[in-house]
Parts: sequence; structure tokens; C-alpha cells
Amino acid sequence: MKDFEAAKEFFKDTVDPSLYFDSISAEIARNKLQEAIGNPAIPLMFIIGDPGVGKSHIMRVMHHATALKTTTVLIEHPFFDPRDLYKELYEARGMNFDKNKSQGEFLDDLFEAYVGTLCTIFIDEAQLLNNDQFEFIRILSDTKLFQFVLAMHKDEGIILLNKKQFKTRTKLVIEYGNLEENEILRYIQTLLMGHMHGDIALMFSKHEAKVIARYAKGNFRTIKKFLYTLMKLLDYAQKKSLSKYRKLNSCLLTMAALDIGLIDDK
Repeated sequence: MKDFEAAKEFFKDTVDPSLYFDSISAEIARNKLQEAIGNPAIPLMFIIGDPGVGKSHIMRVMHHATALKTTTVLIEHPFFDPRDLYKELYEARGMNFDKNKSQGEFLDDLFEAYVGTLCTIFIDEAQLLNNDQFEFIRILSDTKLFQFVLAMHKDEGIILLNKKQFKTRTKLVIEYGNLEENEILRYIQTLLMGHMHGDIALMFSKHEAKVIARYAKGNFRTIKKFLYTLMKLLDYAQKKSLSKYRKLNSCLLTMAALDIGLIDDK
């Protein structure tokens, strides 16, 4: 009996650094970030890409890796008040935070606390920040004490990079792309075999990867959602002894695509 129920858990729409997959795009991004993080000459880094390609995943992986060596802060949902970021920076240094202080007092405290160090601040979904917040980030990055890694949607990112706050500043821009067909197959087989589900991994071939790529258009989040649904269907078929659907076939793949809305059934 194949344990499809357990296998589906690895494809949940969550961000788990332990399930990191090194696609070509991810490897390029990771290598560039590893070289830039900790370098005060590169105070601003932008990871841009379409929704669901894996930006949040690489942010958490790099935050986890960087935190082992230096001070880092990860903001998963953009702050809407500078005091939210101040609080994170205070706590990262073990300092008590008093929300009633002025901005000048906050900055004086932080400059004293972080002098001689470089703190890397990761902000996900940064396209949601407003102009005042971006200006605040620019001011902090100009101190050479704080380095920012901002992940954002591609279209908004391109517009932002042309704004006066960032256009002439030293920065690293990384474009995060989709998975290729061969990477989809490698992702499925590497993940499943690595977690003792080799019997399920071997059900997939280049053909299934090609079909999944066509439906999901190479989008990492959509691929995970597709595979999660496919595991549920296979689990149901196995428990109900539906022999026709206990092996991968075009019908099962179409059912998975329909279930998550990749095909219009009207």
C-alpha cells in the first residue's frame, strides 16, 4: 500500500525551509544572495517574480541560513508603521521597546546598538509597502548598518526600481522564474524519495511532468497545489479499490486540474 495520505503533506501550500528545492532559478538566486548578504556595499536587494514562483520560500531559507552567522529580521507581512520595524530591531538586540519615543530617539538607539555590525532585514510581499515606508527603508539602508532584502511581485517591482528612491542606488536585482519540465520531475522525485516514498516517486515520468507543467505553467505554488490534490485523489482511489485510478493517467491528471480550477468545466 502506497501512503498517499502522508505524501500529500509535503505538497501543502506552506513555506518550510526543510522542504527547499534547488531549482535553477532558486540556485542562481541563492548564490547571488549568499555573495551579497553581509556586504555593506550592497544595502538593497530585490527579489522579483510572479506570484507563486517561490520568492517567499527563498526568503525564509536565506533568513534561516543568515541567522546562524549574524543578526537578521524576517518580516513576513509588510509593516504599516515604522514602529513595527523598530520593535523588531530592538528585540533582535535584546532591547526594551518604548513605543512612545520619537523617531529621532528610535534611530539614535538603533545606531548605537548596531554600530560595527550589519543587520539584514528580509521583507516579504514588499509591493504592499507605501512610498513613506520605502523612503524609511532608504534612510536606514544609507546608514550602512542595515541591509534589506525585499521580495515583491514582478510588475510592481519593476515600477519601484524606477522610482527616485532606488533608481540611482547601489542594489542587487534578482528575477525569480518558473520551473522547467525537467525540474518538475526532479522536484517530485527528489522530495518523495528523500522522505521514504520512492514507490510513489516512481509513478511519475517525463510525461506526467510535462502535463503538470502545461496545467500549472511552471508556477511552483500551483505545482504544489496540483500535487497535493493528486495525492488526495490517489489516496481515495486506493482506499475505495478503484483500480482504474490507482495509477497515474490522463483522467486523474485532468481531475486534479479541474479540482483546483486550472480547467474551466463549463
